[in-house]
Amino acid sequence: MSTVDRNLVLIVDDTPTNVAVISGLLKEKYKTKVATNGEKALAIANGAEKPDLILLDVMMPGMDGYEVCRRLKANPETAEIPVMFLTAKTDAVDEEKGFEVGGIDYIHKPFSGPIVLARVKTQLALQEALSEAREAHNEADQLLHALLPRKAAEEIRSYGTVIPKRHENVAVLFCDVTNFTAYCDKNEPEDVVSRLDALFVIFERITAQNGLEKIKTIGDGFMAVAGLLQEIEDPVGSAVHCGLEMASTLIDADLGWDVRVGVNAGPVVAGIVGQERYQFDIWGDTVNVAARMLEKSKPGTVAVTGHVWDLVSSRFEAEKLGELDVKGKGAVPIHSLDAEQILRNKDKVAS
Repeated sequence: MSTVDRNLVLIVDDTPTNVAVISGLLKEKYKTKVATNGEKALAIANGAEKPDLILLDVMMPGMDGYEVCRRLKANPETAEIPVMFLTAKTDAVDEEKGFEVGGIDYIHKPFSGPIVLARVKTQLALQEALSEAREAHNEADQLLHALLPRKAAEEIRSYGTVIPKRHENVAVLFCDVTNFTAYCDKNEPEDVVSRLDALFVIFERITAQNGLEKIKTIGDGFMAVAGLLQEIEDPVGSAVHCGLEMASTLIDADLGWDVRVGVNAGPVVAGIVGQERYQFDIWGDTVNVAARMLEKSKPGTVAVTGHVWDLVSSRFEAEKLGELDVKGKGAVPIHSLDAEQILRNKDKVAS
């Protein structure tokens, strides 16, 4: 193993003989640094190259080992460095005090070479395993946050599941790309996926800027909500504005793609389905009608229900498209908002 790859052990002891013995035992397998007092030990521990393990004498002039350990554990920069005490004290009370201040083990004087090497090897292996476990935990957290809304990920991490709930006044947005299937049939898979990914990245940015949360993608479809797991002042207005921005997204004319959007608002049920692969989803008539609005929308427009239009009519322009017969709800009025009005408003602001 090269010097660069070796673990660094900091030896803290004011007795030269003890330092020589410990250093001699460790030098072939580990890098070592030496401090002869508590102040110097803290300075080294806070340096650019942090020790992987500290062997700390208890009885030293000035600052004793217990106080050094307290300060190490109180500092976030050094709190994770494991500390093993070197001591001639063998009373249970002394060892208990060492564990209370954050020590992980004791090596009693006079030293036994094989025991010192075994204890150091064991503790370094344990710290490496803990570090790998923390890294795996962080990666799992990152994956959860990538797959699920923030609050749903937090519930999974805390309780192992997301408790199904009914949420009132949620705005549901569906968005998809026209002529996508035809494009898939005529182009290479790498090109199709790359272009769709680039478009969805834009949609995710627009969604976040308007305070919505993405729920999922289905093929070329994109689903988001406002007012579900995170509070938002105006979920319906935000969803409509988000939809208009999506529908106005400029796509390469050579693709033959256009964007259309449907929006509805009302109560939904939300929860997690599946065990091997978590899927956070929402259900209910509100969701179904939003999907029907998408089907009725034209490229470059946002189709909304009459209920949604009543809530936003003072802020937008729309054309009434007629009515949609929904089972159990009767005739539902449909209004169409042209995304060009978003572009016109941006031009007014720019001028």
